[in-house]
Amino acid sequence: MFKDFVFSILVSLSFFVYSTTGFAAGGTVTGLKMPGQANALEQILPKRTVMPLDGSYAVAEQFIRTTGLHKSLSVLLLDSVKNDKLVENAISQFGFPQVKNTVVSNIKITTNHYRQDWVSLLASIYSEQFNSNTLRSILEDGENSPYYNEFVAMQSKMNTAKMLSDSELFKEARSNLIKTLKKNFKS
Repeated sequence: MFKDFVFSILVSLSFFVYSTTGFAAGGTVTGLKMPGQANALEQILPKRTVMPLDGSYAVAEQFIRTTGLHKSLSVLLLDSVKNDKLVENAISQFGFPQVKNTVVSNIKITTNHYRQDWVSLLASIYSEQFNSNTLRSILEDGENSPYYNEFVAMQSKMNTAKMLSDSELFKEARSNLIKTLKKNFKS
């Protein structure tokens, strides 16, 4: 049951990554802002300076790791480079199998390098949107949680994949990945 839950979350995230509707939809992470606090769309930082008082950040971090959402960086990186001119040219020059192995290998290295910052970014987003009881309930009960349907519906509203791909952290990770791939694909 828990594997089905994790799979459904990853499918949801993948859907938003590959969905043009998901990228086109605007919106905010949260409609509520505390005075003087920037909305997460306005300021997505890998290290947050404001942690929720209800402990939801720590629970969100556990949620991200337990559900496998920390792996979303690799999905987003792959999606962003698969049609890049560099990769297309490399396929023509070296063949798909070699390019695929090189890209996958370098994505693994990149995600390992950025993993903790990525988890922190995700935890800050989820802790802003969901309290610790909601996240704990979904972790413990999966699809049977009374919050599960609300959680899934909120994913669409949050447009998490768009927020993540617009983050400075993702842009830096992608830039470093492209630099590494350029070195690998020199003739």
